[in-house]
Amino acid sequence: MTFFKKSTVLATVAMSLSLAALGVEAKTLRVGVSNDALSMDPIASSDNPSIMTQLLIYDQLVHPSKDGTKLEPGLAESWKVSADGKEYRFTLRSNAKFSNGRTVTAADVVYSLKRAAGEKSQWGRFFRPITSYEIVDDRTVVMKLDQPFTPMLNNLALFSASILPAALMEEQGEKFFDKPVGAGPFVLEQWNRGAKQVFTRNSNYWKEGKPAIDGAELQIIGEDNSRVLKLKAGELDAIVGVPFNQVASLKSDNSLNVGIAPVFRAELVQLNTSKKPFDDERIRRALNYAVDKDALVKGILRGNGRVATSSLPVMAYHNDDLKPYPYDVAKAKSLLQEAGYSGGLKLTLLVPSGSVTHRQVASAIQANLREAGVAVELQTIEASSMFSTTKAGNYEMALSYTTSDTIDPDQLVGFTAVNPERANAFHTQWKDARVNELYELERRTLDGPDRGKMFQEIESRVHDGAPFIFLYNQAETFASRKNVEGFQVLPTSNYSLEDVTVK
Repeated sequence: MTFFKKSTVLATVAMSLSLAALGVEAKTLRVGVSNDALSMDPIASSDNPSIMTQLLIYDQLVHPSKDGTKLEPGLAESWKVSADGKEYRFTLRSNAKFSNGRTVTAADVVYSLKRAAGEKSQWGRFFRPITSYEIVDDRTVVMKLDQPFTPMLNNLALFSASILPAALMEEQGEKFFDKPVGAGPFVLEQWNRGAKQVFTRNSNYWKEGKPAIDGAELQIIGEDNSRVLKLKAGELDAIVGVPFNQVASLKSDNSLNVGIAPVFRAELVQLNTSKKPFDDERIRRALNYAVDKDALVKGILRGNGRVATSSLPVMAYHNDDLKPYPYDVAKAKSLLQEAGYSGGLKLTLLVPSGSVTHRQVASAIQANLREAGVAVELQTIEASSMFSTTKAGNYEMALSYTTSDTIDPDQLVGFTAVNPERANAFHTQWKDARVNELYELERRTLDGPDRGKMFQEIESRVHDGAPFIFLYNQAETFASRKNVEGFQVLPTSNYSLEDVTVK
């Protein structure tokens, strides 16, 4: 038998009455996703499933807007940046609380950001430019920098800048993440690894009347077709990642809504430049010429994307003058011959399991490269293992993708192009001294044309250096049943649930 505190019962009743007043029947949303999270610790995560889960349970000082064009207030209701860019003053919301009911204070902000900047953090360099903190009062914190750091505000919108309850973290240590407490819209109640995550509504969330649902259940279903079948059968309310070859048929189903969201995403083949023959730029460029990217976009994506020119998606400061590698088998063969491989090559390509689109793309790449004299063996790998495998350098080529968690290109430049940096050019180990120099310069250059030119030069050098086969920038597909409203995928690729209603 389960017993509830009187206060809990009253809170639940109040929530139900509030939702009833809005004309909403609160329910639990069942969502099918492809992969499980690896960690609930914001400073120890780089994989999308972990990031997307953390954005449901934690909150940050500021948020990217839903159209991906600006930053909006989060736990901070307002902020001021000094004219010299060296001081940031944040005022917290008076109603900002953690899910356990405790008020979010300036001390929690300082603790969380110092932790994010610490030596154990995978994201330390994003926050170390903050050299001092001043707690003015419980709702006001001042951060000071020794020199301007242009991405600072965007970095404070990252999941890794999530604000955690300092006292509870100090008391519980790493055990805190077994049952995390955050200030986001939901509370993680249950986590059956590899199977599902169960969330309940955070009744202390600062947005009045949000979330509109009682809770959510993320079901981990690695196979795309299985998610689609469960959605059609009514066993799921929404799914993320609809195979492009099924979008049209699902759109014709009167019981479903289908969405195609523009997102900051780049689909790539990572090339391990620490291994031969990928240490030779001619080989890497040859592989780019040998793949028909237009055919991938038209045939497999059904037109829902554009050919990529670099490892960066189309976002702020994109280099519009940069042209993709054209499909040119003769040029590819010429470069291979010039590099000493006129007799052909035998290579391996890691392909994440479960994704229909990835399987189709891998097969097309294999066929394309065969025409250029490159024999490719496809090796299927669990999607959850891809990141750790490529990070360890245990690969030759890997079919993968990147997404941006901010609206500023600085994050993905650091992730996919800079070495040394936390991912060493997205595990390709490629290094370009000028890119590294520009990375440091753009970070202390005010937003505007000069900073834009730096990003555009970085893109151009990545394009020419070709540490990847640049494939395409795709949209993100999702679908829900007709009785679900407000389910959407944002430009930063995470799905928003706080505005969802289920009728």
